Amino acid sequence: MMGCAPPAKKYATAAHNANFQDDTIQGTRFRHKIYRNNLALRGGILHVFIEGDASVKQALRSAPPDPTPRQLLMLGLMRQHNAGAIVLGRPCYHGMFTADKCEVRHLGPERYSADSVSSMIAALQKEMNRAHAKQVIIFGYSGGGTLAMLMAAQYPAVAALVTLAGNLDNATLTAYHNAPALSGSLNPADLPALPASVVQVHFFGAKDEITPAFLAQKTLARQKASAIILQRIDHECCWHEVWPDILAKLQTAMELTGPTAKGAVP
Repeated sequence: MMGCAPPAKKYATAAHNANFQDDTIQGTRFRHKIYRNNLALRGGILHVFIEGDASVKQALRSAPPDPTPRQLLMLGLMRQHNAGAIVLGRPCYHGMFTADKCEVRHLGPERYSADSVSSMIAALQKEMNRAHAKQVIIFGYSGGGTLAMLMAAQYPAVAALVTLAGNLDNATLTAYHNAPALSGSLNPADLPALPASVVQVHFFGAKDEITPAFLAQKTLARQKASAIILQRIDHECCWHEVWPDILAKLQTAMELTGPTAKGAVP
C-alpha cells in the first residue's frame, strides 16, 4: 500500500518507524515540518539535518505537487545518530505545498530565496528555544547544503556547518548542467567568509557527477575551506557507510576550536 502513498506520507511513515516525533513549526513565510529523535543534547548543541532538492518534474507528478524527497538520505543518517537532532523541513515540503500557498517557483528558481532562508531560521530558533539549545550544527545534503550555508551566514548560533555533496555555487552548477539560472535564489558563492568560530567541513563524492567538488572551488576559496573527497561515493550512494568517518572528522575539527566543542559530536 505504501508504494502508492505520496512522498510526504512515505517520509512520515519512515520517521514514525524510527520513533521520531513530528511537529509543525511556523517560520516567517512558510511552515516547516520537524522530525525529532528526542535524544539528549551534547554540550547544549542541537544537530539539524536538511534534505536535498526535489526534482520539480517529480514533484509535479503528485496533485498537489509534493517535493518531499524520495531518497530519505538525511532521515536515514539521523537514525544512525546518538545525539539530540532534528530534520528541519524545507519550505513547501512534507505536505505543505497547498496550505502555504506555494507555487512551482518555490521549488525551482526561488528554492534558495531570502524568504526561504529567513523562514527556516525562524523555525529553527523556535526549536532551539524549545530544546534549550545554545548552539547548532547544521548538516545539509546537496541543495540542503546550499540552505545550510546560507543559514550559517545569518544565524550566530551556528557552531559548525557540514555539507554533503553540497551545491555551493548556483551559477557554476547551472552553467555546468546547462540549466536555467536560479533567479530569485541566494548564492553561497556571494557570501563573505563566515566567522572563524564556525567550523566548516565540506564533503564530496569522488564519483559525483551532479555536484562534483570542483564546482565549489570559488566558494571554498573565499571561505578558506577545503573539499574532503570521499572515494566510492557518488551523489546519492553510499553516504551512510561513511557517516562514522564524517562525524569523526567533524569532531576533530571542532576540538581544534577549543574545549567548549569537546563532546559535541557523537
